[in-house]
Amino acid sequence: MAWQDATKSKPSAVSQQVPPARELNESFWLRFGTNPNPTMRERIILVTIDDVGRVGAATFNVKLVCDALGVSYSLINHHFGSRDELIAEAALRWYEIYVEALWRAALDAEQSPDARLRAWLAANVAWSRDFNGMSALLDYPTASSEVTRFIDLFHRTDMTALAELNLGRLISLVRDVRVGEVGLYMLSRGHVDRTRLLDDPQLALVAGSIAWAILGMSVWTAGSHLPTTQVEGVDEQVARLGDFYVDHLVEFARNG
Repeated sequence: MAWQDATKSKPSAVSQQVPPARELNESFWLRFGTNPNPTMRERIILVTIDDVGRVGAATFNVKLVCDALGVSYSLINHHFGSRDELIAEAALRWYEIYVEALWRAALDAEQSPDARLRAWLAANVAWSRDFNGMSALLDYPTASSEVTRFIDLFHRTDMTALAELNLGRLISLVRDVRVGEVGLYMLSRGHVDRTRLLDDPQLALVAGSIAWAILGMSVWTAGSHLPTTQVEGVDEQVARLGDFYVDHLVEFARNG
């Protein structure tokens, strides 16, 4: 029957979630931090980040993580309580890695205000593209209401502190573009001076607008935008559109 043939032609859940060429070696662990030999609990979190980033929370099969690491499913319950609690903790960890990756991109760029902001924006888009399932989970909480509930229950304070840090760093980058020089900022999680960040209402509005704008660009480029996947010429315009878009965001940072 036609539906049976269609089912047979679909890629398997395993092949979607687990790349055949992936090796869980030092290089893999170092994608997410500085420890080449993490504990088993940490490995479970990192493989979950990789898998959810690829297939999303709804499709994610935690048993494939156990198979990849050669551990029993009971270890998930022991360390995390449940599949959704594991995803919630992995989402927090991914967001922490993401926030630091954006800032590292700015620090590694040419140390001019424009170059730093451009690097931060580019890293934002790249991380959303490379881990689009994880990005979608945080951008659209209804994608998995149960995971969102566990984030609110167990990780809301840490998530909020990271969001404040990320916004604070963006405000500092925009401020530098506006004044034409790189400032010195000692921002860290839990140590963000909200009063100083908001002492210039216009600056806060401009930075907030850029945050919204880059979120839209990240969502568009993170995966296949279903309504436009078959529109002729869209894919060819993405790179040019991205450069054009970032140019305008930097100019908006300077004069907005």
